[in-house]
Amino acid sequence: MSTRLLPVAGCCLAWIAMVVIGGAGAAADTPDAVTPDAVEDVEPERQSGPPSPLAARAKAAAAGGPNSDLPKFDVVAKGYEKVVAGADGRRGLYTLWTRKKDAQVLAELPRNFQSQTLFLAYTIAGGTLTAGVQTGDMYVTWKRYDKRLALIRPNFAVRTTGDLESQRGRDRVFTDSVILDVPIAAMGPGGGPVIDMDALLLGSAGRFFGYAAAGINQRLATIVKAKSFPQNVELAFEAPLGGGRFGTLHYSISVLPKSTGYKPRVADARIGYFTTTHRDIGHPGKDTPWVRYINRWKLEKADPRLKKSPPKEPIVFYLEHTIPVRYRRWVREGVLEWNKAFERVGLVGAIEVYQQDARTGAHMEKDPEDARYDFVLWTNAGMGFAIGPSRVDPRTGQIIDADIVMDEGFITSWVNAWRKLIPQTAMINFGPQTLAWLQTRPQWDPRVILSTPAERPAVATQLTQTRSDQPFAGHAAAVADPTLMGDDPFDGLLGRVSQVNGRCEYASVAALELALVRLDPSLLTDRRLPGGDDSDGDEPAAEEETPPGQELDGIPEWFIGPLLKGVVMHEVGHTLGLRHNFKASCVYSLEEINTHAWKDKPMTGSVMDYTPVNIGFDIGETQGPYAMHTLGPYDEWAIEYGYTLERDLGPILARVAEPELLFGTDEDSWGSDPRARVFDLGRDPLAYAESQIRLVTSLRGDLLDRMVKKGESWAKARAGYELLLNRHFGAVSIAANWIGGALSNRDRKGDPDARVPVAPVDADSQRRALAFVIDNVFDSEAYGLTPELLSKMSVDKWFDDGGFASIFDDAAWPIHDRILGLQSVAMTMLMNPDTLNQVYDNEFRTPAADDALTLPELLSTIGENVWSEIEGPKTAKYTDRTPMIGSLRRNLQREHLDRLIDLMLPNPRLGVAAKPVATLATAELRALEKKIDRLLDRRASRLDAYSRAHLSETQVRITKALDAQYIYNADDIGGGGSAPFLLFGRE
Repeated sequence: MSTRLLPVAGCCLAWIAMVVIGGAGAAADTPDAVTPDAVEDVEPERQSGPPSPLAARAKAAAAGGPNSDLPKFDVVAKGYEKVVAGADGRRGLYTLWTRKKDAQVLAELPRNFQSQTLFLAYTIAGGTLTAGVQTGDMYVTWKRYDKRLALIRPNFAVRTTGDLESQRGRDRVFTDSVILDVPIAAMGPGGGPVIDMDALLLGSAGRFFGYAAAGINQRLATIVKAKSFPQNVELAFEAPLGGGRFGTLHYSISVLPKSTGYKPRVADARIGYFTTTHRDIGHPGKDTPWVRYINRWKLEKADPRLKKSPPKEPIVFYLEHTIPVRYRRWVREGVLEWNKAFERVGLVGAIEVYQQDARTGAHMEKDPEDARYDFVLWTNAGMGFAIGPSRVDPRTGQIIDADIVMDEGFITSWVNAWRKLIPQTAMINFGPQTLAWLQTRPQWDPRVILSTPAERPAVATQLTQTRSDQPFAGHAAAVADPTLMGDDPFDGLLGRVSQVNGRCEYASVAALELALVRLDPSLLTDRRLPGGDDSDGDEPAAEEETPPGQELDGIPEWFIGPLLKGVVMHEVGHTLGLRHNFKASCVYSLEEINTHAWKDKPMTGSVMDYTPVNIGFDIGETQGPYAMHTLGPYDEWAIEYGYTLERDLGPILARVAEPELLFGTDEDSWGSDPRARVFDLGRDPLAYAESQIRLVTSLRGDLLDRMVKKGESWAKARAGYELLLNRHFGAVSIAANWIGGALSNRDRKGDPDARVPVAPVDADSQRRALAFVIDNVFDSEAYGLTPELLSKMSVDKWFDDGGFASIFDDAAWPIHDRILGLQSVAMTMLMNPDTLNQVYDNEFRTPAADDALTLPELLSTIGENVWSEIEGPKTAKYTDRTPMIGSLRRNLQREHLDRLIDLMLPNPRLGVAAKPVATLATAELRALEKKIDRLLDRRASRLDAYSRAHLSETQVRITKALDAQYIYNADDIGGGGSAPFLLFGRE
C-alpha cells in the first residue's frame, strides 16, 4: 500500500457524520453512462448532505462521560513497557505499551479517535496452508458510550445524493453495524482512552477470522509484533489455534484519508473490472439505483504536460526474500510486464519492483502484512495455488493495498487427484437448474459417481446436507462466505461492497499441465511436436534446434520460466482490478499460434484467462509459445479504460466488437456460451479438443516405456495414465459445452460493428461436438486400455500422511467402475436440464429456414450409438469371451436406459422441455424395445450368454417402465392425483 494513502487524518466530526452516519452518496452517474461527468470523482466530503439528527447525537456522545471513576493509568499500565513509535521520533497513530510475559498490549487512542475512519486489515501470517493470503478487511470507526468503545462498521452499501428527506429516510433504515465493544481501561497520558488490544484482537479473533481462529489458546499467546507509526499500527500475535498448531494473526490498523484526490470511474459491463458497488436511493427516476465503480489504483502523471510521464507515485511491489533466487527473474518480469499497458496511456514506469533480501538486509524492515506495502510472497505449503487479492476504499473503489501469494507446489509437486479434478471439470458448466436436478439424482452427480463405491454414500449425504437449504441449489457463486478469502470458489465477489480476487484456480490447475511435462520431459523435444529431435532435416534452423539452457527443478528454464511469468502476470492483473476473461483463449487460431512469426506474440487475447500449455500436436508449421508470456490486446484495452487520463471514454468502449477484445468472466462460465471456458485454446476450441485426444492417444501408446524409467515404481504408470485420463476428459468437457450453446456478446446498441447479443451455435459445430463426445467416451477403444498396460498399473501404499490417500486403492485398477463413472458423467453432460432446454430454445431461436440441432436428433444420435450393436444382421457366432456387446458397452447401455426411463417420467426440475423430452424418450424406448424383440426372436441362439441376458433384462425393464408411465400419469385419465410410483427397481 502506498504511503500516500495513509496520512494521519484528524477528520472533523461533521464530515464523519455526513459520510459514515448520514450516508455519503457518489455524484458519479450510473454504470451505463459514458460521459466525461460520469467518470469524474466528487470528493467524499462533497458527496454528503447536511448533518442528520443521528449525526448530532454522535457529536454529543463524543464528549463521553466523566473519567474520574476510571482507574488511573499508572495503575493499569504497571509492568508494561512503552513501545517507541519510530526511528524518526514522530508520534505513532496509537501509543502502545506491552507486557511480553503474558502477551498483553495496551493502546491509547488519539483524542480525535471518533472522527477517524479506520482501515482494519487482518491476515493469518503463519500456521496455515494459506498463510500470507489477505484474510479480510473492514472499514470502521470508534464511538464512545460512557465507559465503553464500540467498533462500528459504517454502511457504505446504501447512500443517497438526493434531497434532505431522502437522506433522513436513509438514516432511519440503513444504519451502521456494531462489530464489538470494549471497556475503556483508563485515560492515557495524551488524553485519549486506553483499551486492551490483546483482549480485542485475540479474545475476539473469531469476529475477524471466523472459524480459522476457533479454539485459539490465549494463555499461550506471544507478541510477535507491536509497532506504531504515524500512519498505521501493526500488531501480531502467535498463539495455538484449533488443534494446537501455532498460528500468527496479524492486524494492520490505519486511518482512511479524508480525501486523496482520487476520482472514481464508473464500471462498464463490456470490460471486466472488480467493482465497488452501492445503491443511491436519492434518485428514484433513474433506471437503476446501483452505482458501480471500477477498482483501480490512483495513478497520475508527475508532469501532465508530457505525453509520457512517470507517475507521481508508482505502484510498488516488493518481492519477498522467500522467493527462490532461481525464480526471482521470472517473478519480476511477470510484475513489470504490465508497464507495457500503462505506457500506452502515457504512464512510464507505473509499477516498480524491489527485491527484499535477507542476506543484504534490503527492505527487511517491511512486512507483507503491513498494509502500507504491496508484496509478492512465496510459500511452500504444497498446494500449488496463486492468489492476488487487494484491499479497496469502499467509498470510491480506490485500491490501497495488494499482496500476491505464490505457492511453490505449483512448480515442484502435483497431487494425484484425478477423481477430484474430473468432477470439478464436469461441474464447470452446470447452472442452478442442473444442480437442483442432481439433488434428486445423486447417482448421476459427477462428484458422487467418480468417488469410490465405498465413499459414494458419504459424498451424496454431504452434498445433500450442504445444498438442501441454500439458494440456487447451492451453486458455489451463490453461497460464498465472505468471512475468509480463499476457501470458496467465488470468494471476493459476493457479500462485499468492494469486490476482490478472493480465490483463483489458475496456478493450481496449471500445475497439472506442468505435471504432464514432469512425467515425460522429452515431450518438449520429441518428434510429436513439429521440428523435434527426430525431424528429417528439411525444417528451418529455428525449428530444428531445441532451445538451450539450464534446468530449474528438473524442467528446462526456457519452459518453466515463461510459465511462471504468465501465472504472476495473471495475479498482478487481479491486483490492478481486472477480473477473469475466459473468452480470451478463443481469439487466435492454433495454426496462427504455432508459427515462426508468433514467437513473441500472445497466445490469447488476455493473460486473465486460464490458458493451458500450448503443445502444438500436429497443428501449425512449428511449435509456438508454450505459455502466455506477454500481455494480450484485451489486457491493454482494459488498462486503457481503467487508467487513461482522458476524460472521454467513448472511443475506448467503441472498440468492443473488435475480435481480439472478446470478453466473458466467471458468471458467464456456467451459461450457454461455450467460449467462456477455462483451459481451452484457439479460435476453434473443438479443434483444440481433437488435438488433445491425439496427444493423449500418442502418449498412451508408449506410456510404459516413456513415463516409467528403470528402477522406478510401476505405480508411475497408473499416475501417468490417470493424468492423461484427466486431460482426455478435459477435452470431452470442452466439446460437450458446445451442444445447445449460444454465443453471447456484450455489445450495445450503436456500438460500431455491433454483434447480436445472442446467437445459437451453428448446427454443424454442435453435431461435431456431439460426435466427439460419443467417439471419445462411449467407444470402448477410446481409453487405450490393454492387458499389458493394466498389468503394470499398480499403486504404492504407505500407511502414513504422505500415502494414506492410496491405502484403500486396490493394486488392480478398477476398470469397469472407473470407465462407467466417466460414461455416466458424459451422459449427464449431454442430457442434463441445462443442455436439453438450451437445445429446445435454440430450435425456436433459429430461423425456420436455417439448420438447427433438435431434441429428437440429439436423443436419437445418442441412442443409435449406444445401442449400435443391435443394429443390422448378426451372422457371427458369439461366445462369452467374444461377446456381441462388450462389458463396457453393456454398462453404458444400462446407464442410457436409466436416463431414458427417467426422462420419460414427469419431471418438473427439467423445466419447460420436460414434456417434449418425455414424449421423445418414450418413443426412443418403444423403438429400442422393437429392435431388441426382433433380435432376440431371430438370433437369440447365436448370442453369447452376457448379451442375451443383458438384452432380455432390458426388454423387461422397458416394458415395466412404459406400464409405470401410465400409472404415474393416471390422474390425466381418471382425474385423481398420484405420487411418483414405479413398479420396478434397479437390479
